[in-house]
This record gives sequence, structure tokens and C-alpha cells, in this order.
Amino acid sequence: MADVPDIIAHCPLFKNYSNLQIREFLAGTGYSISRYKKNQLIFRMDQQITHVGIILTGSVEVQKIFQSGRLINLIYKEKGEIIAEGTVFSSMPTYPCQVSARETTDILLLPRQCMLRVLGRNPSLLTNLLQLMSDKLVMLNTKIELLSYCSIQSKIAFSLLYCIKAHPAAQVIELPYSKKTWAEHLNVPRPSLCRELKNLCRSDIIRINKRTITIVNRDHLERMLNG
Repeated sequence: MADVPDIIAHCPLFKNYSNLQIREFLAGTGYSISRYKKNQLIFRMDQQITHVGIILTGSVEVQKIFQSGRLINLIYKEKGEIIAEGTVFSSMPTYPCQVSARETTDILLLPRQCMLRVLGRNPSLLTNLLQLMSDKLVMLNTKIELLSYCSIQSKIAFSLLYCIKAHPAAQVIELPYSKKTWAEHLNVPRPSLCRELKNLCRSDIIRINKRTITIVNRDHLERMLNG
């Protein structure tokens, strides 16, 4: 594994921080590093909030489990990203979501109380954290909107239109993940996703070449959200 400060330098929490500043930060936190096997829980929903984490290697999955037993995949996070950042200032006693390793994963664990103390002395670090939390809130609102659609086709339409939202004239999308990961993001079975994508291709609404999707009929996709 590479030097820890070099890895976490890519974490948005340390935006505009030098390697020396990151080392000084770590020296004041009493951090630890733990390795988790695939599917092993890092944080449980009934677990007392004690740490936030930064992914050093591997990737994790953040999930919400409801009382009915239904499980929803909220987000995947990879090397350099922070996990449980929203719990730093939370009044809740336990983690609101569970976090598990998607593969063998090394996590740098930062004690929550130490984080609070260090943030109080570093306004720029606090600003970075608040921006991270704001971005996470926007992401969760988008996820809620996605899950509000009932049909698989409408979820696909929302996902594709969201991808080109920042570039209204764009017609081509390069998916950053596999169809398996996309299905998990949409919270639908992979075979069902593949079947509906074939239907959209047959209807000449989209064209697919591996991870490249060309939108042929954008108006139809938009109508699918209102239907």
C-alpha cells in the first residue's frame, strides 16, 4: 500500500492541503487502519458512532435497511473517499446506514471526538467537510427521486437524463460502471435491466455499445418520466 498521506491527499476533505499539513492532521487524531474482507461490515446501523473512515484500498457499499427487511443500495465509495462523514456533527447515537466492504478493503479510521477537536482548530478543513456533507445531501435527494419511479424503464430514463443534465446538448454517455453496478444503483435485478435496455434499443430510443450509450430519442425518455 502507498504512503497513507499520499493516498488521502486525494480525499476531498483535504482539498488544498499539503502533504505536511496532512501528516500534522493525522498526528493529532489517534487514527488506526483496519482491513476488511469482502462483505464484512465496517459500520452497522445499530452501532454507536465512534469513527469516520477514509478508504485506503478497495471499495465500500453504503446501504439502508428498513424495518420491513428491505435493503436499498445508496452509494458506492472507492479509494480516497470518506465514509460516515455526516455523523461527525450528528446527534444520533448510532450510524444511520450500514457500510460494508465490496472487496478486501483497508480503512483509515478517525475517532469522531478527535475529528471534532481538529475541525475546531482548522476552519479550511471544516469548510471542506461541510461541502462534502452538502454534496452528499444533494446525492441522497437524487437517489430518493430515482427510487420514487416505479417502472424499470422510468428509472433507466431518469438515470440517463441525469447523466447528461450538466450537458443538455450531449447525446452520448460513457457509463463509469458495469451493468451489474448500474442495476444495483437502480435497485433492480440485472437481468431485468438488460431486458429493458434491449427493449429501448429495439424501440430506437437508445443505442448501446458496451458502456457507451447514445440517446436517439430524448423526448421519449422525458415522456417516460411523466407517464
